[in-house]
Amino acid sequence: MTKLVYYITSLIGKLQKLKGGGTSFPGKVALRLKPDILGEFEIPERRVFISGTNGKTSTANDLANVFRRAGNSVCHNAAGANLKQGIVSSLLQSSNSELRIKSDVLIIEIDELTMLNVFSELNPQHLILTNLFTDQIDRFGDKWQLAKTLSVGLPRGLTLYINGDDPLLVWLAQQISPKKIVYYGLTADYLDTDAKVKFQPEKCPCCNSELNYEQRYYDSLGKFSCECGFKSPNLDYIAENIDLLGQEFSVKNQIYHMAYPQLYLTYNMLTVITYAQEANLSADLIAETLSDQRETAGRFEFLDFNQHQAWLNLVKNPAGINQSLTYIEQQLNSATENKQQINLLLAFNNMFADGLDSSWLEQANFELLQSENLAAIYLAGSLQDTISELLKKSGIPETKIHLTPEQEQLVQVISEMQQSNLPGYFLANFTMLEPVRTGIIKSNK
Repeated sequence: MTKLVYYITSLIGKLQKLKGGGTSFPGKVALRLKPDILGEFEIPERRVFISGTNGKTSTANDLANVFRRAGNSVCHNAAGANLKQGIVSSLLQSSNSELRIKSDVLIIEIDELTMLNVFSELNPQHLILTNLFTDQIDRFGDKWQLAKTLSVGLPRGLTLYINGDDPLLVWLAQQISPKKIVYYGLTADYLDTDAKVKFQPEKCPCCNSELNYEQRYYDSLGKFSCECGFKSPNLDYIAENIDLLGQEFSVKNQIYHMAYPQLYLTYNMLTVITYAQEANLSADLIAETLSDQRETAGRFEFLDFNQHQAWLNLVKNPAGINQSLTYIEQQLNSATENKQQINLLLAFNNMFADGLDSSWLEQANFELLQSENLAAIYLAGSLQDTISELLKKSGIPETKIHLTPEQEQLVQVISEMQQSNLPGYFLANFTMLEPVRTGIIKSNK
């Protein structure tokens, strides 16, 4: 039966490639034919799963590239299909008819809740957790509820690689009796706090009191402590000498160059550095690989846009949108020096894939957009009325806010932005990302 399933799904996979279909379908068929197939794979000795709210895809892609450059063959769900059927598809693609993975290393990006289902059949060995932020409340519940669910359901005896600046992850790591915990984070003397940024109070996961922060970087990340004794752990890997403008930082005296000046990229790269160095890969090789980073479609992506560039970024939660708004604020400040205005498009739906609960938008720091250099804000998607009200409450003049009543008008709006001969900045969530990206590309034809 196992071989039959393998050959059927292999044929389906080849047909899907010809048609340009989704990457998860072979896995979906395999699970329908043989529900326990996941437990039958013979997987490599080195296997690492990467999860968390933000940064999974970029971290997994970069880590796979580092191991490949070191001479390893890698099984990796590079398309980002991180639910069970997508993971099965990736394993089938890298296995033979006996379901033996033909790679040296297994690197799997995995959805937070999917971990519990997959790990009951597949021993992860190593688990990287990047962060736990508020995200898709109707699916995950609040982040504390998610952490408690994981604390009960995750297997014991793992080697954990934990963002030590995230209090919820630090608490979670302490609950599941790991074999080993490797902590990474930013240097305690890094300061990048803008007075205009609003931080939500953060509860101590141990006693429910409000946490104290010596430094707070973004969202819940920072150097924290509580009167109950819960506090930031000692870090094994520290990003030091962080220079966002110069786009570099160092870890253990090795300098690393960043593709763009964002603090979350520092965290993503530090995650890769931590795991790769623990695997005894050389710092020089890691730095060389990370310096060749390629942008993922829709993730801090630059596209041609008339005589300028369009900047496009996927955002799906408060942490993501506030980091993006901080970047746009930096560009607005630079526009003062260049005497150049910019246009902005915010495109958000509340479809099932996005999360039906849109209350997280109330935590967005739209005040950062208060600038004479912002020519106009265009809104699209089912949440445009909600965002319009939030913008006005944040002090954005109503005359700058333009709605897109019909989805069919999106391409026309983007074309008008392109014809204005101003740089364009675009933020979109899951179901709006591809329509916006397509509109940008079409506007250049």
